[in-house]
Amino acid sequence: MQFGSLIAAALTNKIDMINTLMITEERKKQISFSDKYYDLRANVCALKKNLATSGSAPGEHDSKVAAPTFYTGILNSFQSNIIQENRWKLILDGLRVTVIISSLSTLFGTALGALVCFMRMSSHRVFKIASSIYISVLRGTPVLVFLMLIFYVVFASVNIDPVLVAVIAFGMNFAAYAAEVFRTGIESIDRGQTEAGISLGFSKVKTFLFIVLPQTVRRILPVYKGEIISLVKMTSIVGYIAVEDLTKASDIIRSRTFDAFFPLIMVAILYFILSWILIFTLDYAERAMNPKIRRKHQHASR
Repeated sequence: MQFGSLIAAALTNKIDMINTLMITEERKKQISFSDKYYDLRANVCALKKNLATSGSAPGEHDSKVAAPTFYTGILNSFQSNIIQENRWKLILDGLRVTVIISSLSTLFGTALGALVCFMRMSSHRVFKIASSIYISVLRGTPVLVFLMLIFYVVFASVNIDPVLVAVIAFGMNFAAYAAEVFRTGIESIDRGQTEAGISLGFSKVKTFLFIVLPQTVRRILPVYKGEIISLVKMTSIVGYIAVEDLTKASDIIRSRTFDAFFPLIMVAILYFILSWILIFTLDYAERAMNPKIRRKHQHASR
């Protein structure tokens, strides 16, 4: 769990105790410290090149040690961060959690966003006001703050899986943006098409499903695609509620190997690959729904 979440977790009974927390007079006012049972000595870490042996200047002994080459350094980092102790399993489990949270949040947020959009465009004043407040609050609140409020305040007394809390929090945040995207797309369709559909005998529901909705989806896909990519990258903060996602897995590996860069670069590459797969999939769906592109493929196949 992130250090900034420890006190909130203890206050809401999410955890039972915190160890190795330094005692200060200010913290004593809020925290009940136990009797001292172990002295934790502090260590000072420095780069080898800045260390001086007895009777030598800093960096003097470095000439005796052959510096590893670039490729050797990469292989050593790969061995210690990925292969050793099967640490690749941490990355794989973190990637699985990231995909689960992103997928479920997108589905939940899309459904909730459609409902909020319906309320926003409703003729009932209560629905319009409630949906406007929801959108304003969620879009004006940082995702990290909202995530911690949901976990430590709303579900403080409930024993609930943090992954489910993350799905709810990210889904609600995504819904606020999706609702406005849906509303803008629907309002961009000429009202004459709705009137024409009704005049041809379609009901309002069928007119929306078969005439308005397909055009709306084609228009909002580029923006909707960007919101999904942003959601995937936002899931990197779930470590604050003790969810071991892709970013948290890299933090665990870095705490063991003290390799400052390799785990971060590896995670950045994985996020890029994940985003690229989503972009490729949504681009394919966008092209498949474009009638002009479909007609071109039909003429080409003939």
